[in-house]
Amino acid sequence: MELLWLYILLGAVLKLSSGIAYNKRGVSTSSFACYTDIFANDTAKFKAIKLYLPRTSLKVICHLYNINEEDTKENRRKNLLLYSSAGLAPSIQIFNSTYSKVFFFEPTLGEEDEEVDSWSINIPRKKITYNTDIAPIEEWFVKFNMHHGLGMFTTEGTLLDIMREPILQWVFRLGTYVVIEKTISDIKKLKVAKSPCASDVAIAGAIYNKKDNGIVIGVTYDGFMSRDVIWQNLTNNVCVLMDYDCSGLALVDIILTNTRLIMLTTLGLFVSEDLRYPSKHKLKFNKPALCGFEMDDYYTAKIWYNLQCLANRENYEADYVSLSFNKDKTLSQESTCFYSNDSFIKWHSCLPHKSQAEKHISRRVVSFLVDYEQNTGIALLSQKDETLVSVHKLTDDGALDKKTKFPPFIFPGNSLKPTGLFFHQGSHFVYVYGNQIWGSFDGGNTFIPLIILINETIVNADSCVYTQGIVYVSDKANIYYTKAGVTAYTFLTTMPLGVFSMYFDHLGILNHISFNSTSIDGLSVSVVDRNTLMEETDLGFDGPLSPHYVTEEQMLFFHYGPPDTMPTFTNLQNGKRIDYLPGGSGVINTIFPRMNPKGIVSSILVDVLEHFPIESVTDSPCTANTLTILPTNSTTTVYQLVLSTAGTNVFKASDVEKTVVIPGTSSFFITEVLDDLNALGITTLPEKMLLNYSFPPDEWFMYDFGTTNGRKWKIVVDTCRHIVQQFDDLPLHAIKYLDLGQQLRFSFRVTPVNTAFIVFHQYMMRVLIGRPNLLDMTAADYWDDNHSYVFNIIVRSKFFEQGKTTVAVVMPYASLLCDVVCIILTLKSSCSYLKATHYVLPYKLSPSDWLSPENTFGYNNSEINKYLKVLPVNYRPPSVMGIAVPLTDNFYNADPSKPRMRDYFEGSKKSGKYKQCANKSSRAKCKCADYMKLSFSVAFSDCKEKALRMKFPVVKLPLYFVVEDEGHFVNLTSPYFVTIKEVNNRTNWIVSGTNETFSLIKLRLYLEKKVKTKLYNPDGLTISISGSELFHFRVSTIPGVSFCNLFDEFQIYVDDSPLAFPGQYLISTVVAVSIGGILFTAFLLHIYEIQIVNFFKRKKPRNKVESKTSVATEASYESNES
Repeated sequence: MELLWLYILLGAVLKLSSGIAYNKRGVSTSSFACYTDIFANDTAKFKAIKLYLPRTSLKVICHLYNINEEDTKENRRKNLLLYSSAGLAPSIQIFNSTYSKVFFFEPTLGEEDEEVDSWSINIPRKKITYNTDIAPIEEWFVKFNMHHGLGMFTTEGTLLDIMREPILQWVFRLGTYVVIEKTISDIKKLKVAKSPCASDVAIAGAIYNKKDNGIVIGVTYDGFMSRDVIWQNLTNNVCVLMDYDCSGLALVDIILTNTRLIMLTTLGLFVSEDLRYPSKHKLKFNKPALCGFEMDDYYTAKIWYNLQCLANRENYEADYVSLSFNKDKTLSQESTCFYSNDSFIKWHSCLPHKSQAEKHISRRVVSFLVDYEQNTGIALLSQKDETLVSVHKLTDDGALDKKTKFPPFIFPGNSLKPTGLFFHQGSHFVYVYGNQIWGSFDGGNTFIPLIILINETIVNADSCVYTQGIVYVSDKANIYYTKAGVTAYTFLTTMPLGVFSMYFDHLGILNHISFNSTSIDGLSVSVVDRNTLMEETDLGFDGPLSPHYVTEEQMLFFHYGPPDTMPTFTNLQNGKRIDYLPGGSGVINTIFPRMNPKGIVSSILVDVLEHFPIESVTDSPCTANTLTILPTNSTTTVYQLVLSTAGTNVFKASDVEKTVVIPGTSSFFITEVLDDLNALGITTLPEKMLLNYSFPPDEWFMYDFGTTNGRKWKIVVDTCRHIVQQFDDLPLHAIKYLDLGQQLRFSFRVTPVNTAFIVFHQYMMRVLIGRPNLLDMTAADYWDDNHSYVFNIIVRSKFFEQGKTTVAVVMPYASLLCDVVCIILTLKSSCSYLKATHYVLPYKLSPSDWLSPENTFGYNNSEINKYLKVLPVNYRPPSVMGIAVPLTDNFYNADPSKPRMRDYFEGSKKSGKYKQCANKSSRAKCKCADYMKLSFSVAFSDCKEKALRMKFPVVKLPLYFVVEDEGHFVNLTSPYFVTIKEVNNRTNWIVSGTNETFSLIKLRLYLEKKVKTKLYNPDGLTISISGSELFHFRVSTIPGVSFCNLFDEFQIYVDDSPLAFPGQYLISTVVAVSIGGILFTAFLLHIYEIQIVNFFKRKKPRNKVESKTSVATEASYESNES
């Protein structure tokens, strides 16, 4: 346990000091095994973690196992108790190019009677994504750690949203089910088409030898990991377009775009309906009208697609697909190359315009792709004995501009026989492949040679966004591997000849897929371990080498042989490591294929990692003798090597192809042993020889890099010696947005480790930009005190320039065994879908305060009741015609099953429309989610139950707004000038603030005709309301200050208001008149001495006896007075 805590502490310290570091390989014997609850399988040993997000919540179950031990429940339980007792539990990080969030498992020991051996977590779907619509969406990556931040037992996987991926909604309605095993013998090719946003979702197309087998495809959702590919026949789906006259129909090629399934068949091109809108019928197709082509033309045609993910699609982004025919254009044909974008209705010619001088030249389009960043079409052309690339801009209507953007690039010589063109997915790197591979890192302006093949041709390629890997497949079944942005490549292995396809899944695992009639789904899938193959595959050749010391840390190796000897040193060996069997190794720094001395085919410069041991006296006794170099013929480079003393220390026949190394002078490659004391040797550096000088035994020695005694050296891919650190907490394939006036900073550090010598004179990184004129970019680099190379990039947006570009940060000297060789960032000069403005409430209220039912005891007796007003059912705010005459279309707290409130007058009856509750019979059927109830948006007014409560009158209430951008909040200030509108057309409110600045006055005059409302400076903004009940305001920024249409809404319910006009005035008048009348009457009574009491007494009825007595009494009283 003490060791565990020490490991945790060390991991935390290293994490804090290093940031995000890649290529730091740690050896871990434990790993996580995790699965989704609805796809529960805790016993299957899958090659990777594949999780699936259902409609409600994501439940993940994980256990920790030791890769060197049996994965039993007892061992799982032991690991769980060990780490749970230390307070540790796994964490899961879910991320893609724009999103990242960490969720934590709870430590558990299980109940008293429960033997728990796994951790589990239940994540509500809304905490990952609110969206449920069917649309292209990035498949997430997941990363499991024992306690986030420590990097313990890091295990990677993927998370697929199966409810939103378009093609998965059609899995059971693509066609009719078919048993593929019966026709495997007739299949000649397997084509795998990946989903642009989720590489684990793919379509396998079976291409048959015959033309009558129809269209058979299979769909996988887990990267062919489990044997459950569903094969379906789509023949009837397309035959219906031709009245079922589809004799000879066969699949030729297939691709899957973001929204369409496109199939090239022997009878034409077929484009599916939009996959985002599934229905109960089978998938339908339409057939573009391309006239003048026969079945044989389609049979040899190809379709091309630059794979891109259009999740969070911008208005300038679109999918382009092209179709090229392997033939010359005839008079009956408009073109032999066509391209179109979604929805693939209008097709343009992709045959570039020819000048008048080129009219007589026959030209074919081998391949055509669209560069989405520069908005250009790149055509790979074959004409006469030349191969060239022509780049044209796309016009506003989508057609090719007649003028080229760059001068056409003509490949030197006539040895290139191209077969295709492809972009590395997620970058601007374009590659031409055939019997050679050329790469362009500047949009097709220039190309550099990468691979030169002999007697074989590349026929297919695939790439991966996550690992930046690229794999090439040749017609000899040889597999070549490289990474995006680098010129180094390697040979992996040779596959058995047959029908197969190489396929990267979403996590970057390379799979070999072939047919197998005994498999459940007719496929055989095996993982190609790239790292193991690179570490073990010998890239050397059977040829003698001669070493020569340049310095103690660098050596030259010369390959001797006749001119044009093959194989020899090529770009294949560049950057690799040469290992010497007796010991010693070095990294090949540079290859010199030409300009070598006579008799030398090629040479290499090697940085010595570990010094190569020299030949011992036992193996080469001559090294104990004195050596003299004598010239033989002034016209040759062959010299005589003479030993001074006869005896046992003499030349042997086994010394042929060994090298005599004399420090400070030229080395000599022994070509022939004449006798015991004489041998012939070829000099490595003729200008650095010391002739007729006797070298004692301690001044010269020998190396055996020849083949006479068996080859003792080999060349393999070097281990990773470059640690790269990224300080911005971004994924390797991040997408960042730049709004107007915004800037971004990126920082990287490369630290060479275990190198031959301290490196300080090389550029360890270089930046490749897809569209350089889109953004202003500056870069700065330096070497720090720790011998690390630091590279900083500052990117600024340009005014009103929208588009996207990739910025690739490449480490050109890094080994292919490094996990990260290239970091590709996609920068979009546009509005981020994560950017929004928010109204800041004057009170701090939690979501539970808004969502708690109003009839609960806690709510009625809480302070929250003072701040929130529960809106009546089917409430509508008053209009200018009065409180009882609502005229707005917006309902609040809608319930279609209850009467409409204040629906008295004709205008009120005609107005008012439900939105979320439209065509619903009750509020429960409106399906108002919590986020709808919390929203102030007028679109969700049906669901709004409560509003912010203010007492009348509202006087100069401060208004504050913030701008949220990718989780960061800043105050909304100038130049984000705003307009304010009451959405229900209510009056009795006024906004005041610092709106009379000179700049605002100028803006107001300029935008008066366009905005047609008053502009306000958001700084110091206040609002006063003299009306009653609900006011619903919408605040919007003016155009021109942001690519985003920033706006927000807020609602204020004015409570305890006085009576509406003229009620208050009428009551006041009546009261005043009444009081005045009473006072006037009292005044009159006092003036005229009217006894109001006697007046009322007279009015009181009396009986007769009482009256008489009263009269007699009055009479006697009067007589006494007299």
